[in-house]
Amino acid sequence: MKTKSILLIVVLCLIGVNTLKAATNRYCLTLRDDPATTMVVGWAGDNGTVHYGTTDEGTNYTNYPLSHASNRTATAHGQTRHFARLTGLTPNTMYYFVIRDAAGQTSARFKFRTLSDNPNDAFTFVNGGDTRDGFKTFGFYVENCPSGDCLEKRREGNQLVSKIKPDLVAFNGDYVMNQITSNTTNEWNQWFDDWQLTISSDGRMYPTLHTQGNHEDNQDMYNLFDVPQEEYYVLNIHNGLFRAYLLNSELNACSNTAQLNWLTNDLQTHATGGTSDPIWKFAQYHIPTFAMGNGYGLVGDQMSCWVNLFEQYGVKLASESHTHITKWTHPCKKNSGNTDFVLDSDGIVYIGEGQWGAPHRTLDFTGANKKPYVRDQEVFDNFFFIKVSPQEISIKCVKFENVDNVSESTDDNLGSDLPAGVVLWNPSNGNEIVITNPNAPSSVVENIVKVSSISPNPSSGIVNINFNVDMKNATIELYNSLGKLCSSEKVSGNEHTLDLKDACSGVNYIYIRSEDGKVESHKVVKF
Repeated sequence: MKTKSILLIVVLCLIGVNTLKAATNRYCLTLRDDPATTMVVGWAGDNGTVHYGTTDEGTNYTNYPLSHASNRTATAHGQTRHFARLTGLTPNTMYYFVIRDAAGQTSARFKFRTLSDNPNDAFTFVNGGDTRDGFKTFGFYVENCPSGDCLEKRREGNQLVSKIKPDLVAFNGDYVMNQITSNTTNEWNQWFDDWQLTISSDGRMYPTLHTQGNHEDNQDMYNLFDVPQEEYYVLNIHNGLFRAYLLNSELNACSNTAQLNWLTNDLQTHATGGTSDPIWKFAQYHIPTFAMGNGYGLVGDQMSCWVNLFEQYGVKLASESHTHITKWTHPCKKNSGNTDFVLDSDGIVYIGEGQWGAPHRTLDFTGANKKPYVRDQEVFDNFFFIKVSPQEISIKCVKFENVDNVSESTDDNLGSDLPAGVVLWNPSNGNEIVITNPNAPSSVVENIVKVSSISPNPSSGIVNINFNVDMKNATIELYNSLGKLCSSEKVSGNEHTLDLKDACSGVNYIYIRSEDGKVESHKVVKF
């Protein structure tokens, strides 16, 4: 306990010296629009102006070429919070910033990286939820906090974020006890103070996707984090690589027609086989459709009205929280009676159930009663580390252990892997789940090179393909950068003319499929 308290003080000194000299504090970043070109900077205390640029000017705010005053001020649970919505940012770029408050004081220097506008670029994110404290009676926990203090584990998870340096955080609700207790001001103040531990020692901050849980309401989310006021929203990440649906499970999935119609329309719009289709679709919501912990069981409206849409329109990963246990599943689909899931190789992987420091609970289905579609389940504090590329989604579960010995990553590039010292959940069947994209270019195994040249490349329309061998009964397939098949045609002889009219601007892929089943792939650029 004493060591952890000292560590908290040291980290706050490193990243929060500004609390001594500036009237701004409790900083956070929120994603509510294109993450390649926008960022919301939020803080508490005095109003002010964000001064920023792509060169590190330290705390000398006059040297930063850009400035943006707060767009809105909101009050919730005793906090006055300000939000500056930065726009027109350059994709995949590190920005440095300070906040100059109304009293003429300057914050510490912070930084963030915008995400990419290229769907071929990988990115990583931390995913988890339930950081709330437990119930206490006469100073003792009624709920199970094995550390002796749920907040200690929350802080350890936050410190891990600062060391892992993900490209974003996807948080899945239940921040504090909030509506169940009367001391909400202190709870939220403590939550934001603890969140400062996610800031790396070099001042780097990590933007967050927020989902509402059952311990907060819409006004909490809007006024504390500046998420879209509609209570649910979607983010297009890396220009078609990943489409994230942030849903509100406090609204009935069937009878709340506003959210259901919005979800249906967006899924349909981005499932037409055109260039607007993302490679991956991801859903995040707080309450599990079929919970594995604490006796919650089935939420019938979600199974009937959400899961049906997820399966129909190609969602491959779903994150849930709420029951304070840990699970990840095999790919699965709903059964014919809408009462449970069954194994299906073309189905959805479900992860989560929320253990970012919240009180521990019990598993409902164990031993012979364990659900066959659940790959592994346990009870411990953790979040998921997820890496997304056009070819695959890799999922690992990071345990809140050995935190002091985890090395802080020195890599600020998008898509960086975990640093040394991270402790992973390592069940007997492996510490990683990989969801593969069968249409991704890299899933093709290259063999003996048959193509001698492709010209012109780049091309505005026609390319000429010359072969080293006489091709017989071969096929040329053209895929766009999203992994969608644009055209397929037969080829024979030593040369072939290919029309790029159905390809996207930018990078596309040509697959040469020989009669013997061997495949060769090449990039072609259309301008």
